[in-house]
Amino acid sequence: MHTSSGIRATMLAACLAFGVVQVDVSVVNVGLPQIGADFHADVDELQWVINGYALSFSAILLIAGSWADLWGAKRVFNTGFALFVATSAGCAVAPGLPALIAMRILQGFGAALMVPCALALVRLGYEDPEARRRALAVFGACGGLGMGAGPVIGGMMISLWGWPSVFLLNVPIGLIAIGLILRWGPATPATPKRLRLSGQLWIAMSIAAACAAMTQASAQGWGTQSAFMGIVAVFASGAFIWIERRSSAPLLPSRLIKNPQLLSMLIAGLSVNLTFFGMVFVLSLYFQNVLGYDASHAGFAFVPLTAILAISSMASSHIGRWLDGKWIILMGFSIEIVGFLAMARIDGATSPIAVDVMLLLIGTGTAMATPSIMNTMMSSVCTADAGIASGIMSSSRQVGGVVGVALFASLVGDGGSTMFLSGMSQAALICASVLVICAGLALLARATATPSPL
Repeated sequence: MHTSSGIRATMLAACLAFGVVQVDVSVVNVGLPQIGADFHADVDELQWVINGYALSFSAILLIAGSWADLWGAKRVFNTGFALFVATSAGCAVAPGLPALIAMRILQGFGAALMVPCALALVRLGYEDPEARRRALAVFGACGGLGMGAGPVIGGMMISLWGWPSVFLLNVPIGLIAIGLILRWGPATPATPKRLRLSGQLWIAMSIAAACAAMTQASAQGWGTQSAFMGIVAVFASGAFIWIERRSSAPLLPSRLIKNPQLLSMLIAGLSVNLTFFGMVFVLSLYFQNVLGYDASHAGFAFVPLTAILAISSMASSHIGRWLDGKWIILMGFSIEIVGFLAMARIDGATSPIAVDVMLLLIGTGTAMATPSIMNTMMSSVCTADAGIASGIMSSSRQVGGVVGVALFASLVGDGGSTMFLSGMSQAALICASVLVICAGLALLARATATPSPL
């Protein structure tokens, strides 16, 4: 049995991990103009600072989930956080853009080891469904706060100490979390499995190649390089399916693939990140390149989003006592859709107050939906599948973020304000359309009555 102090320490470490990983997805956005000026890079090159991290993050997440089941979530969590801390320091001292991107890729690898383990640790620590739902709401709130706080924290730190400081922030947080787990974290079960390395490599290659193809296509169109990466992604996916069908120990058990509740939540998670991170990327450029804000001012422009993400995540936990998770997700998506439709009408004369209202709507909807998506997904699987299920969910969400940044970067481009605002409007309409489709799929999905059996 886990002690109460061990559960609290593990919960704190898991929340620190999820929060700092989400911060690092968005914190760099505010610093992009300064990084671009220091390294003489344009928007197409700068998106690799965002997507390099997200690319390795999404490619390794699925494997990391299976490793958490195989070797124990505690061990893999600490390994990932140690790598994350080391590469964060490497980002801060990077001498050029290629080195920064390389460190961001390695940083994403470390983050990928952390997140599914953090979610699995929370899942394993709370067997009571009600206690687990509350814990996951807190966990989701930390992630939501990290997503929204990233630009605010980044803006303040960049103004005071320059863009490298946002990476150095991860070092003390990581050391605290690792210390908590080493001192208080309970031992986590390792499930004996035979996992074929070839299957893991093929799925990682497939996800990485697909993300690289989308990022390259957004920068230069579907030329030779992006088309080649797309072909690699298709080939690797085919190889992975071929290996899985013949494996006695598949990376993705058929019981998960056939779980409609799990699949519907994967689509929901992907859609949330596609819309949220795609628009945070665009808004960071809008505040600085169109409105002329400095880094600090741009960061504070995200304060309404930051505040409402934390508040709404916790409110979602209380609403869940009386309302089924599916309806909370639909409510959240509906609020987001209204916010994105309003954002599609932004022009040069739009008041800051109107933009704040849009951010409040988007943040409220995102924060309401995210904890229920995670709780519904984790409740649909058995304990032995907690690691791989959380890895699948985290991977799908990161792929969504990569798609959002790559797609919206291609829409806003490097043109003047008029072209940027036109692209921003298109991006907002795409967000609303994606969420409408996703809400429809969630309504049609048939929820499973019990977790997938072994």
